[in-house]
Amino acid sequence: MSFLNGLRGLMGNTSPRLDKWTFPESLDDLRHVFEPNAGVHILYKHSNSCGICFFSKKSIESLMQNRQDAITYHFVEVRQSRDLSNFIEQQTGVRHESPQALLIYNGVVLWQASHGSITETQLEEALEKVKFTN
Repeated sequence: MSFLNGLRGLMGNTSPRLDKWTFPESLDDLRHVFEPNAGVHILYKHSNSCGICFFSKKSIESLMQNRQDAITYHFVEVRQSRDLSNFIEQQTGVRHESPQALLIYNGVVLWQASHGSITETQLEEALEKVKFTN
């Protein structure tokens, strides 16, 4: 049984960084992200049926582990929360894709990527452009 649990963890059903993710359930849980003084947010749109999502999620979780900044990480499972995904698209003007990551600073999208372009290196480079403090 522990072998199967290990596989589940490897495939993304459980997360070693679960404590750093926020899981918005309503539009109200995301509205503040788009306010002028909202700070730094990474919105990650994920689909459990997509193999590429596994790798992009791991890249973001690696970033989480290596950074101690005041970044809020939001995890949106698009098949379960299509309304949230649509809201993000409406607020940002960035067409929905999955997986997709958006770096938002004080309500403005500074960087976005999808599929294989979501890497820890790309996220680090995008964050270097953001001047913020803890």
